Amino acid sequence: MHYDLGIYAQQTNPQAALYEFNQALALDPQLAEATHAKAVLFHLSFRRVGEAEALYRGALRQKEGYSEAKVNLGSLLAEQGRHTEAIALYEEVLDDLLYPTPYLARANLGWAYFQLGNFELAQANLLGALAQNASFCLAYFMLSSVYKAQGNLSAACERLGMFAKHCPEHADAHRQYGVCLLEKEDAQKAAEAFASCVDKATDAQEAIQRSCRQSLEALGKMPLATEAFISVEE
Repeated sequence: MHYDLGIYAQQTNPQAALYEFNQALALDPQLAEATHAKAVLFHLSFRRVGEAEALYRGALRQKEGYSEAKVNLGSLLAEQGRHTEAIALYEEVLDDLLYPTPYLARANLGWAYFQLGNFELAQANLLGALAQNASFCLAYFMLSSVYKAQGNLSAACERLGMFAKHCPEHADAHRQYGVCLLEKEDAQKAAEAFASCVDKATDAQEAIQRSCRQSLEALGKMPLATEAFISVEE
């Protein structure tokens, strides 16, 4: 019950979640799921990466073949530039036929190869992730970065367009697509992308919306003021 309460609280109140996970571990010190959840808090909420790594490894000792913990530990290692170690973990996960979201591990594997400069394996794994889940938006962004690094701007823009298509509510997807189209000198489509960005941006994405509005103004495509635009503070 304490573990379940912690999971419920972790998105909005990490301190409360930590308390619950600690309570769960006090009752059962070998509860790998609670150790892993606590590691995620230290990793993503508190940014205490040393303690997070120790907790991830602890969860792996408590539960053999814990693929979710391997993926998250791999992500932590990759953030530190330890891509070779991360790759080994992702490859172990891909051997686990029971892991329910293999596209996550494959996309992370592709990104790690990209960081190491192996564009061929990066592209192959990212395409593989999209073959497993065509709606996995982040993989389109990752793949666009690979194509751009290879000098294939058209393919990069195409993938960013897919990013915007599959994540239409993600304002920054439209912004990045617009920036790429500008690099291709396709001003009309770029303006359409920036307009979509302005339309989709939420109140919490004011900076993104402002950037897209400025791009529209630079293109001379700024629509006439409406309440939607007037209500946004500069």
